[in-house]
Amino acid sequence: MNFTLRELGTSLSRNKSMTISLVVTMTVSLLLAGLGLLIQAQADRTEEYFGNQLQLQVSLCTGTSKAPTCIGGAATDAQKEAVEEALQDNPEVESFEVRTAEQNFERAKERIGDSDTGRKQLEVVGAEDFADSYFVTLVNPQEFDGVLSQVSGMDGVNSVLSLEDLLKPLFVALEKLQWASIGTALLLILAAILQVSNTIRMTAHARRREISIMRYVGASSWHIQLPFILESLVAAVISAVLASAGIAAFMGFVVYGFLRENLQITTWVRWQEALGVMGLTSLLAVALALLPTLLLTRKYLKV
Repeated sequence: MNFTLRELGTSLSRNKSMTISLVVTMTVSLLLAGLGLLIQAQADRTEEYFGNQLQLQVSLCTGTSKAPTCIGGAATDAQKEAVEEALQDNPEVESFEVRTAEQNFERAKERIGDSDTGRKQLEVVGAEDFADSYFVTLVNPQEFDGVLSQVSGMDGVNSVLSLEDLLKPLFVALEKLQWASIGTALLLILAAILQVSNTIRMTAHARRREISIMRYVGASSWHIQLPFILESLVAAVISAVLASAGIAAFMGFVVYGFLRENLQITTWVRWQEALGVMGLTSLLAVALALLPTLLLTRKYLKV
C-alpha cells in the first residue's frame, strides 16, 4: 500500500498540469449536468404548482377596463349571471370557481406581499383595481376554443386567459435551457474522457521502465493498474466536490438569494432536490473516472 500511495503521489506531481486540466473539465461537465437536472426538477415543480393547467381565467370588467365589451363600465349583476349561465351550459367546462375582486387582491398579497418589489406594487393598487373573475376547469385542457369564443365576446367580460398559453413560453424556455445544459455537458464529458485517455497514455509512457520491472518481478495486473485508478478517483472526487460547491452556490445566491425573494410566480427548487442532484453528479464523476480508466489501462499497459 505504501508503494502504491508513493507512486500515486509521484504520478500526481509529475502530471500536475494534466490533472488540473482534467479536474477543470470534469468539474464544468458535472456542473452543467447538475444544472440541467435542476432545471428539469424546476419544470416538474412548475407543472405541479400550476397543477391542472386545465384552467381558463375569465376576468370581468372593472370601472377602468378598456375592452370593447366594457363600454358600460364595471360588469353588472345581469352580465355576471349571463357569464355564469354560459359556463354552466358549456360541455367543455367541468367546473368553475368564482373569486371576487377582494379575494383576488388578498391572494395577490399572499403571493407577492412578502417581497419588497411586491409590496411596492401593492402600495399603488387596491382591491378596486382587481376584477371579479372565474377560474374555469376544463374537461380536456386541449379543448377550450368553444368556451373561449363563447365567453370572450360577452358584455361585461374584460379578458379570457388560458393558463396553458400563458405558461407555454416558460415551459419552452425551461426545456431549451435543460437541453442546452445537457448537450454542453455531454460534449464536455466527451472531452473529459479524452483527457483521461491522454493522461493515462502519458503516465504509462513516463513510467514504462517501472511498469516493465513490475511485470518482470511478477506484479499482478491489479497492482499495476491501481495507481492509475487512484489517480482518476482523486480527480473525480475533487471534481465532484467542486461541482457540488457550484450547485450549492447556485442554490444559495440565485434560487434562495434572488428568485424565491423576487419572482414568486411558482415554487422554486429546494435544497432537497439540490442534494439529490449533488449525489447523482458525484456518482457520475466516479463512473466517468473509473470506466475509461479500467478500459484504457488494459490498452496502454497491456495487463
